[in-house]
Amino acid sequence: MSRTELSGWGRTAPSAADVVSPASTGEVESVLAAPPPRGVLARGLGRSYGDAAQNAGGTVVDATARSGIGAFDEETGRLRVDAGTSLDRVMRALVPRGWFVPVTPGTRFVTVGGAVASDIHGKNHHRVGTWCAHVDELTLATPTGTLTVGPDRDPDLFWATAGGMGLTGVVVDATVAMTPIETSRAVVDTDRAEDLETCMALLAEGDERHEYTVAWIDL
Repeated sequence: MSRTELSGWGRTAPSAADVVSPASTGEVESVLAAPPPRGVLARGLGRSYGDAAQNAGGTVVDATARSGIGAFDEETGRLRVDAGTSLDRVMRALVPRGWFVPVTPGTRFVTVGGAVASDIHGKNHHRVGTWCAHVDELTLATPTGTLTVGPDRDPDLFWATAGGMGLTGVVVDATVAMTPIETSRAVVDTDRAEDLETCMALLAEGDERHEYTVAWIDL
């Protein structure tokens, strides 16, 4: 355990917390069983813009201490993966095999556990929804033990964990449905809009034709 200054991706309001790097689920359980007054919170790669994974004065579990690709079913596209694994690592492992992550956020340097805790959205949100819509089950470490939950297995706890910002426990691993692809390349359609109204109209039209849509404003 070491006292470390942490911040979010926006690099604002840093704070100090005691960071632990558990090597096993049992060690995570031990940390949760004896929390300090400021509590315990998991942290992945720190890509939240705010202070979601800082826990000032408390304990922070470094989820990246356990990262790895588990079993993968080539027939169904189901992947078992440690929560501390980045989407970058998942894509590097599976894109050559014809599979891609179901939801694509603004950065690939987020962890699977962080994707669950924030229930991240992507540029294809209008087609496929958020990350947890593609999670079959996950392992959740809590102060009273480790549980396996999913949409059909303790669904109330599962959906409280989806976007729950780590407040229901520490996600240990997850089984996620990957998306089949034919190539790692993409066809891009670029439009310029002269004003916001035109931009919104182009986005609405693009949603009907494209799997992914995104816009930005150059000032």
